[in-house]
Parts: sequence; C-alpha cells; structure tokens
Amino acid sequence: MRERLGLRARFALFFVALALGGAGAVIAGLWWGASRAGAGVPVDSFIIAGVAGVAGLSGLAVWVAFLFDENVAKPILALASDLNTRAQADIDIDIDQERARYLGALAPAANAIHQALAETRAAQDRLIEEETARLNSEKALFAVLLRDLAEGVVVATPDLRVMLYNREAHGLLGNLGLGRPLSGFLRPEPLTHALSRLEARLARGQDEAESFLTASIDGNKMFLARVSPVINNGERHGYVVIFHDATEDLEAHAERDHLFNALLERVRRRTAALNMVLDVLHADPDMDVTSQSMFRHAMRDEVAEMSATLSEMSARHEEALARHWPMSSVASSDIFDAMKARHDRVFKVEGEEQFLKCDGFAILELTDMIARGLLADPARHSFTLRAEPQGKEIWLILGWTGPEATDGMLERWIKEPLSEGYGQYSGRDALDGHRTEVWSEGHGDDHRMVLPLLAAQARALTPVDARPEFYDFNLSQNTIDADLADQKLSELSFVVFDTETTGLTPRQGDEIVQIAGVRIVNGRILKGEVFDTLVDPKRNIPAASTAVHHISNEMIVGAPQIAQAGRDFHDFCQGAVLVAHNAPFDMTFLKLKETQIGRTFDQPVLCTVLLSAVLFDHSSQHTLDALAERFGVLIPPELRHTAMGDTQATAEVFLHMLRLLEAEGVTTLGEAITAANRMAQIRKMQNY
Repeated sequence: MRERLGLRARFALFFVALALGGAGAVIAGLWWGASRAGAGVPVDSFIIAGVAGVAGLSGLAVWVAFLFDENVAKPILALASDLNTRAQADIDIDIDQERARYLGALAPAANAIHQALAETRAAQDRLIEEETARLNSEKALFAVLLRDLAEGVVVATPDLRVMLYNREAHGLLGNLGLGRPLSGFLRPEPLTHALSRLEARLARGQDEAESFLTASIDGNKMFLARVSPVINNGERHGYVVIFHDATEDLEAHAERDHLFNALLERVRRRTAALNMVLDVLHADPDMDVTSQSMFRHAMRDEVAEMSATLSEMSARHEEALARHWPMSSVASSDIFDAMKARHDRVFKVEGEEQFLKCDGFAILELTDMIARGLLADPARHSFTLRAEPQGKEIWLILGWTGPEATDGMLERWIKEPLSEGYGQYSGRDALDGHRTEVWSEGHGDDHRMVLPLLAAQARALTPVDARPEFYDFNLSQNTIDADLADQKLSELSFVVFDTETTGLTPRQGDEIVQIAGVRIVNGRILKGEVFDTLVDPKRNIPAASTAVHHISNEMIVGAPQIAQAGRDFHDFCQGAVLVAHNAPFDMTFLKLKETQIGRTFDQPVLCTVLLSAVLFDHSSQHTLDALAERFGVLIPPELRHTAMGDTQATAEVFLHMLRLLEAEGVTTLGEAITAANRMAQIRKMQNY
C-alpha cells in the first residue's frame, strides 16, 4: 500500500491524468468539428476518428509512463534505498550507477555522498581505535600501579559504596565487593568524623587529605588512613581512602610506653632506696662497722637490681624494635635468582623453594656481602644455595668447597653498610632487626654459611582469569534510595545464589550441604566476587542426594556448620537483592536457620521461575535447563546440580531477563516483585 502511494504511484497518476486530459481534448475537438460540419457530413466518421485518437493517445501515455517508471521512478527509489541503507549501516560497496544511467548526474552525486560518508566513518573508526588503544594502555598501566601499591586503596561513591579497590585493600579488609557499603568493612564512626573535618577544610579552601585511625569491622585490625575527595568541575564524585595496617605499630608503641613506664617505676624505687641508704650513712658518720657493712651490702643489692632492670628492659626494647623492620613473605627463589644474576655462573641452586618472613632486599644484600667476602679467595669454589626447613625456621645455606670462613671474617664482612638505600644500616643491623645470627660450619673442605629466618606461608597464587574485577566507575552514577521499591533494576546490586541439600523437605530435618553465590553489579557478573562453601549438616547425606549433587559424607568433614557458613553468606549478601531459581525453596532452608546463624535474611528476593512466567506466560517450561536453552546459556553437564554451576547459569539467565523486563516496562524492583507476585499463585500448582 505504501509503495502504491509512493513516487511510482504519483508518476502513474500523472500519466493517467495526462491521457485523460488528452482524450478529453480530442473528444472536445471532434465534437466541435462535428457541430460545425454540414448536415451531409456523416457523424460516424467523427466517432471513429475520436476513438482512434483516444486509443492512440492512451497507448502513447502508457508507453511513455512505462519508460518513465523503468528509467526514472525505479532508479530514483533504488538510489534512495541505497543511500538510506548506507546511512544506517556500514557498507563499503559503491552504488550501482548503471540502473540510474538516465538520471544524469544524480547517480554520481549519490556515489560521491556514499564515498564521503564511508571516508568519514573510516576516519572516525581510526580515531576511535587510536583513542581506545590509548585508554586501554592508560587503564592497564593504572590497574598495574594500583594493584601493586603497598597501601590499600578504596575509591568510594559519595554515599560511601565501594567503586574501586586494589589487591592490598582486598587482602587487608577481606571480602571486598563492588557496590557494597564501606561501613561493612571499616568502623564507620572515625570515617564519618574524618569526612566532617574534610568538609570543614574544603569550606576554608583547603583540599588536603584528612588522616584518621580506624578499625576493621571485627575490631581485629587497626588502620592508619587518610581520605581525599574526588572533585571535578566543582562536583563531588566520591572519595579516595588510602590506608595501611597499623596494628603492629600501635602494639609496638604501646609496648614501648609500657617498657618506659615500667623502667621508670623500677628505677625510681631503686634510686629512692639508694638515696635513703646514703642519707642514713651521711647522718651517722660514726656508725659501727657492722651497720655500715649492712648498708653497703644493701646498696650493692640495689645497684645490682638496677643493672638487671636496665639489662632486661634493654633486651625487651630491642625485641620491640626488631618488629619494626619491614617484613613480608619472600620466596627463597627470588633471593637466589638475584644472587645468580649478580654472580654469573657461580652459584648452583639446590632443593625446593621455601617462603621466608623477612626484608627480602636486606637479606639479599647481606647474603651478597658474605658471598663477596668468600669469593675474594679464589681457592673457594663449587658454591651452592639452598633453603632448608628447620621447624618454624628456614635456613638459608650458602655452601662452598675450600678454605673455611672464620667467625672473625664473617663479623668483619657484615659490619659494612648494607646498601646506599639503607644509609648507615649495616649487615649486623639487619641481623639484629631480624632477631637472628649467621655462622659458618663445615667438615673437611666442605663448608657452609647458615642464616636462619622465620618461615612464612606460601603466597596464594590464582589464575589470571579468576582475579577479581577491581573497578567499576559507573557505580558513582547510581544512588541507592531508601525506598528500594522505586530503585531501577539496572542500578541495583544482586547476589544470585543456590543451595544443595540433603533432601527436599527442610521442615522434616533436611539440611544445607553447600551454598554458592555470585555478585552482579551494573549488569556485570563479577566472577572474582563469589561465595562457595560446603556445609557440615551434622547428619547423613542420603545416597540419592549425593547422586544428584555429588557431595558425599566424606567431602563435608571439616566443613563449617550452618551457623558460621550462614553468617559468612549473610555478610557476602550485604546491600544486595537476592536472586535464585525457585527462590522459596532455598530461602526456606535459610529462614529456618536464622536463629542458629544469628542473622536475618530480610533482603528483597527475586525468583527466576516467577520472572520467567511473567515474560513467557504462553509457556509452561520454566526449569533452569529450559531457560538456559532459551537464552543460549551453556551449563556443562559436570556442573549441573552443583551449587556454583547452577548459580553461574542462573546469573547469566537473570541478566537476559533484566533486558526483557525493561522492554516490557518492568524497570523497578517494586514492579518486578509485583509482577512476580501476580504469577505466584498460578505457578504454585505447577511442577518446576
């Protein structure tokens, strides 16, 4: 219909009107001629001439109209279609000018427009590619720098939700998550007070960072932190909080204060006693010999006690100072590789890699200092390096064949400064700081230098694709309202979860044996922010249940019970909407255990079964397998009916549902819950 009323239809009507007008003119002319003719002129001749003229004129009009349609109307429409297609899609093929050969310069002009558009698009694509490459390079550099900072860094939104964090922050605060409130990890009062001081500073035109001391939410760690605002064009976009663990520093400071006070008190008592004895002796110069001997003995006792006190306090003070030397977990291979690089083809590394708690650079410099002393005598050869476990210690062993190294030699070597970077600190200072000693021992021509250091746990290394996604800058654009019902689904954080159980009847004694969850923030599944734990149900797992989820009685030995696992999961769900497939089943198990857990699961809950019924009310297939097939989500067979496998699949299905719900006009949490509740009564009678 639209085509008939388009350009071709208009041209056709034009030629119809032209034919009718010509026919009318012919008929009118013949009628006028017949009326002027004499009575003897036959009228039939005029009629025949009129019919012939009208027929010829009509045929000519049809023929011209056909040629016009083929060579003008259709090519014009084809050009319009080609131009419109190229305006909407990126097509590089030139427009066919042969079809529009009778349109003069119109077809070349259309091709020129197409080529200009293609060149503009190509230039834009090049600019976008260059800018994207630059941004990706800066992003990668920023991510590496931020990740490897020695201090914890958290960037928070104006309402203090986590927008960015680095690896150190994750290690210090534990289970950090994007979009979660910072108050779930740090005591909020010191931070709030620091922000108040910061606002006062900004009002005075001062933009310096505000320092504060705070504690972890469990109170086990103390952090020295500073907070700065993120301001752009006068608008507040959030805050940067940088902090480090000050627990040991504060403990050492308190211990030094205690030592000083104890020393002061004990010395004061001894001094007072000495003063008293001296006063007595001075007051009675003629005192008998026996009494004088007694008082002198008392003075010697007091001096001896004072000397012992000073020695004890000095030792305790040195021990406290030793804890100030910067220690970290260092692999023995890091030290040995550096030694091999400094002394090409000299050292052979033996044994397995071990982990030490030490200042890696200081120990490297100390070992290198001794190695240079040993290498000064060419009679020494066959040098080896080895890290050997000895109880709670790891012994770094430098072995060689040849002349021994005496204690005097070792002491002379380690008295030299460690490195320019350590100023006047010597190798001896490094040993004292690590509360250790170095010695040489041997048998025959085989000798070794032994340096004991505290053992450390091996560093946990995770695959690259399992690292947390550390940042999401779009979070700053979302504001969580007090009334969650009006909050847009696209702005909420979700925890999609699943449980595996001993059976299907929680009120008849069945228990949870596994809980898994994954967070969704800003429409992204954060694969690094997952929760997955086995749970000891304190009862037998039936073989029929094990056949479904593959969790056996042997696997849950040593797993946490529901009280601990439930608390940990509740912490993981903080500030999020819960999502599950057939959520009432999983929530019933959790609700029945709230007393044991000590927490209430009062978060909003969405069920993907009910949401599926809202979106696909024409279908009765709402199982997880059916939804996965509908959305093209692959569930590996080995992961089906495992808590984490079903959780990941449900999360991907739920993301597809969010887009469909928005297209259906369901955009807020309240609307989603209302729509799901409408289907609840109907779906109760269905088999999921």
